[in-house]
Amino acid sequence: MQYHEPVFVAEVMKRLRPQPGAIFCDGTIGSAGHGSLIVSALGGRGTFIGLDRDPAMLERARTRLEGMQEANGVRLILEAAKYEELPAILKREGLTGVNGILLDLGINSLHVAHDAAERGFSFSHDGPLDGRFNPNEPGTQSVESLVNNAAEADIARWLFEYADERFARAIARRIVRERAVQPIRTTRQLAEIVALCYPPKLRHGSLHPATRTFQTFRIVANDELGCVERGIRACIESLLPGGTCVVLSYHSGEDRITKRLFDEYGSPRPDPSNLYSATTTKGLEYRVEKRGALKPSDAEIASNPRARSARLRAITRLEVAA
Repeated sequence: MQYHEPVFVAEVMKRLRPQPGAIFCDGTIGSAGHGSLIVSALGGRGTFIGLDRDPAMLERARTRLEGMQEANGVRLILEAAKYEELPAILKREGLTGVNGILLDLGINSLHVAHDAAERGFSFSHDGPLDGRFNPNEPGTQSVESLVNNAAEADIARWLFEYADERFARAIARRIVRERAVQPIRTTRQLAEIVALCYPPKLRHGSLHPATRTFQTFRIVANDELGCVERGIRACIESLLPGGTCVVLSYHSGEDRITKRLFDEYGSPRPDPSNLYSATTTKGLEYRVEKRGALKPSDAEIASNPRARSARLRAITRLEVAA
């Protein structure tokens, strides 16, 4: 079976520090690239919770983990769920929290593979405009529905805010014009419409003109940034004392939300007793690893090009004072 190649493997394991008998969660397990390493480190005991919105990805993870000899004795809880649901899952399973959480955000490379064209995540191979991680998840809309029904102003705003698309208005205008003639049903149709909004000299660069548009509609269709906002809060608040949450992001919007939430939970506060507004860590329950995000090395980018845009941030719940 084909598996997705994970990024920041050594850095993730260094920060999570999985120990035998502990409780760990991979909230975006995918095909268990990181998850299999965490399970191996649990030493045949403890609990591992693997979550993924995409039932197909979860089944890949299940096949991989249940086939590992190292998983014997580990309590595996594998569910097709969003990581914002972690507190409810912990409560149901009789667990008070976790020792470590990994969130590897964004799309899995297997979503854009040739044999996944019917999922509608990529325009490299023609397929239906779906783009949802779980089409059966309540409240989601397919990319096709958004493309054919959203207001022109909303499409332009999404493209500008989520992808810094400089031709956002032109793309939105053309989509609305084309869909009035006939509905836009396939990934190839949408890609060709977007390409025509670019000047001819910009249509054949290293980045296809439709890349940002597809990313944008996928983000909206899955409410990805809303899930990041709600999910990171839920995960931080599920940490046991000494536990760490590691977030890998690949989109500037995801990283901005992560940074803001980490700062909210773990940044020093103004000290009201100091006239010169010095800061204090008194009363803080969490510690952010560092102010800036960790970026991939040149060597990792060379071996795994997907790592190019990756950013790693970590936050730890402080130990309870004796």
